[in-house]
Amino acid sequence: SDVYKRQHIVCEPTGNYSDALMRIAHRLGHSTAYISGENVHKAKVIENHDGSKNDVKDARVIYMLSKIGKELVYRDLPPHYKALRELNRMYDAADDRRVQMKCELHHLLKRLFCDFPMSPDWIYTKSGHALMTEYSFSPYRIVADSYNAFCKRMQRHVPRIFTRTLKKLYTFARYSGQHCYSLVEIEVLELHMHCIWKEYWRAHHLRESLREQIASVYKDLLDTGEQMPLADGKVFNEFHIGRILGETGPLPDFGHWRILFKYGGLNLRTRQSGRYKGKVKMSKKGRIYLRLILGKMIFRFVRHCDIFGEYYHQRKDKDPTIAGAKIMANLERKLLRIVYGMAKRQESFNKSRYRVCESQYQKAA
Repeated sequence: SDVYKRQHIVCEPTGNYSDALMRIAHRLGHSTAYISGENVHKAKVIENHDGSKNDVKDARVIYMLSKIGKELVYRDLPPHYKALRELNRMYDAADDRRVQMKCELHHLLKRLFCDFPMSPDWIYTKSGHALMTEYSFSPYRIVADSYNAFCKRMQRHVPRIFTRTLKKLYTFARYSGQHCYSLVEIEVLELHMHCIWKEYWRAHHLRESLREQIASVYKDLLDTGEQMPLADGKVFNEFHIGRILGETGPLPDFGHWRILFKYGGLNLRTRQSGRYKGKVKMSKKGRIYLRLILGKMIFRFVRHCDIFGEYYHQRKDKDPTIAGAKIMANLERKLLRIVYGMAKRQESFNKSRYRVCESQYQKAA
């Protein structure tokens, strides 16, 4: 009937149920909005001096907040951005699984080959693959062969492996082989090693495949002609920009970078009352996944040779007491602002313009 046409649907963002409700509302031509769950929780006390919860009271409080204009925009992202957001979830899950298997692999290796002489990174080289293929990292299998037979089997996979590496492996395998493990226990440990090894590489290959898919979706977005930052292949590649866009959605939706900061929970909040002044911190009230991605990217940018390396290490050297996390949080804000500026100008990162005041360009003009 006409009574239910052009309704305004308002709810809390509760996940799949609220998403389904909003999709149905859009399909039927209704307008939509969200009300922050935190606002609803705190407004209950204002509404009737009671913090108890029930469905009737929640609906009443949501309606009250909507009437006084405390609504949040429900963003129905274009398909490419939705795909990027879902790929981000899959990538993070595969990355977490890879890290978990890597930790289990190192722990199990210390049990099986307790005197393993090589670095953890060596395990994933061609030589490490050869040792796994031929001997399952088992010192008992290694010492079962003579030294010459061990060298021939390893060189069959890695012809240019160093002689000193082979000597070190065989010597320390003899040390580890003296531990009193029963034959049954050794067989189980080797089986466990095979399972963890396969699971690690499965997660690793899935992670690399998802990187390529994220970069591919970003390239498809470029073909649409939308306003977005361009990848330069050095500082910001297609994968990194695709990860950020998956969480922000279309950047032209944000009229100013300060609005984007609030969306990501990167805006600053103060605590002050009378003479008391608390610390200024990030609000962390926005998208946690956006902050997670920015935090991971910052780790590679604070190396001495990267764009934030000079700033980061100058701050640490100047004041060793300052928390590294605080500097990293400042750099997350800086990084997001750079990406926003690149999108507004539809350009790639220009290192010559980084940390140069705009007034210097105006004087040069």
